[in-house]
Amino acid sequence: MEYYEGYEKAEVGDIRLGKRLARILEQLAGDPAASISAASGDPYQAKAAYRFLSNDDVSVEAITEITRIVTLKNINETKPPVLLVLQDTTELNFSSLKATKGLGSISGRSTASGIEVHSSVAVGEAGEMFGLLAQKLWVRPPENFGQSTVMSKKLPIEEKESYKWLESLEKVGTDFPESTNAVYVCDREADIYEFFCKAEKEGVQFLCRRRSDRNIEGEDGLHKLDEFISAQPVAGTIIVRVPRDSHTNRIERDAEVAIKFGKCRISKPQPIKGGGGLPKSIEVYVVSATEADPPQGQERIFWQLITNVPTKDFYDALTRVQWYTQRWKIETFHRTLKSGCKVEKLQSGTAEKLMKLVAIYSIIALQIMQLCYIARTRPDESCEICLTEDEWKILHRAANKTRSLPEKPPTIHEAVVMIAKLGGFLSRKSDGFPGVTVIWRGLTKYYTILDVAPFIM
Repeated sequence: MEYYEGYEKAEVGDIRLGKRLARILEQLAGDPAASISAASGDPYQAKAAYRFLSNDDVSVEAITEITRIVTLKNINETKPPVLLVLQDTTELNFSSLKATKGLGSISGRSTASGIEVHSSVAVGEAGEMFGLLAQKLWVRPPENFGQSTVMSKKLPIEEKESYKWLESLEKVGTDFPESTNAVYVCDREADIYEFFCKAEKEGVQFLCRRRSDRNIEGEDGLHKLDEFISAQPVAGTIIVRVPRDSHTNRIERDAEVAIKFGKCRISKPQPIKGGGGLPKSIEVYVVSATEADPPQGQERIFWQLITNVPTKDFYDALTRVQWYTQRWKIETFHRTLKSGCKVEKLQSGTAEKLMKLVAIYSIIALQIMQLCYIARTRPDESCEICLTEDEWKILHRAANKTRSLPEKPPTIHEAVVMIAKLGGFLSRKSDGFPGVTVIWRGLTKYYTILDVAPFIM
């Protein structure tokens, strides 16, 4: 299961550090919930891993830059017609680490401490995973705790935390194949006029869920965006798949939504601090998706999307909504980091080392998501695209508790289900495809079996 070949050739300070990064990735992937000492297998490997994390030449930025290079290589080899760059922020809670230096405030509570993570994940139009294009990890200074919203509005965008959305445009860059159409897909937090203007200036396409009821230009003066959308006719209805979300008690379901769309000019909010160079208005397309009859106890789907991608008919509008549904992939990524890798259980003496570990575990989380995608979309391919002959034979025997072997290798779908069975998946007809967390648990057990297999085969 050589997922990390590209990383060993990367230069972080010198080539030896790139090889060490690849080795650490393989070790931690073998038991993502274990400590570095346990995952490393022996004290010498553990000591080398700790030296890597303590090395001043190995910064968080260096690790994420390597990840970007490997991801761009995947994109340039595949040349997808549409590339969706999913952006989102999550926070990691390390409040239990009282002695760790450099942690910042989180969750709006002075007693909670941790790290903020803003990621840009690249996926295809159908959901195929390419990797991580950018990631920013930081801590909020304690002196900023309790800073009022009014105070924040007086600051120029460069001094606000929300500048992360604009920074990501710069970090990701535009080094994509000419045939690939890249679109940044963001949630409501990115509904920022400066973000829209920067994307327009850089020639970058975006799709963002609306948060503010903005002013728009009309022939007889300013109007509200809500009024404009309400006045548009329903272009048609579509079915969208809504994933389960335990945090909001949202059930997985198919939702029928009505689609509206139109073109308008958003006006620059007044005042914008330091925004003298921004245009007075920008042209955008707005797409609305509204669920008429949600299940009892469930919040209805109500999305209003702003984009600079031309949206001129129902098919275009439908495509924009389908792009937005892929945004859930980055929520799955953050959930995998927390539930699968258990990064919030990590321990270190400094926030800097914790951030390096989070950057490393991010690579592992995305690789497993990629494995799941292949199993879903190319289920009939041989598992030998990612497992050696010895590996799939060991997996078959361990998952099925048998000494016999099939005449030919299992499919990739069958192999992933067997891995999940090691993690507790029951594999009943009603269970569907296993989730990322149970696959994580199965992989942890599987790697342990691989370590002892030579002595029991």
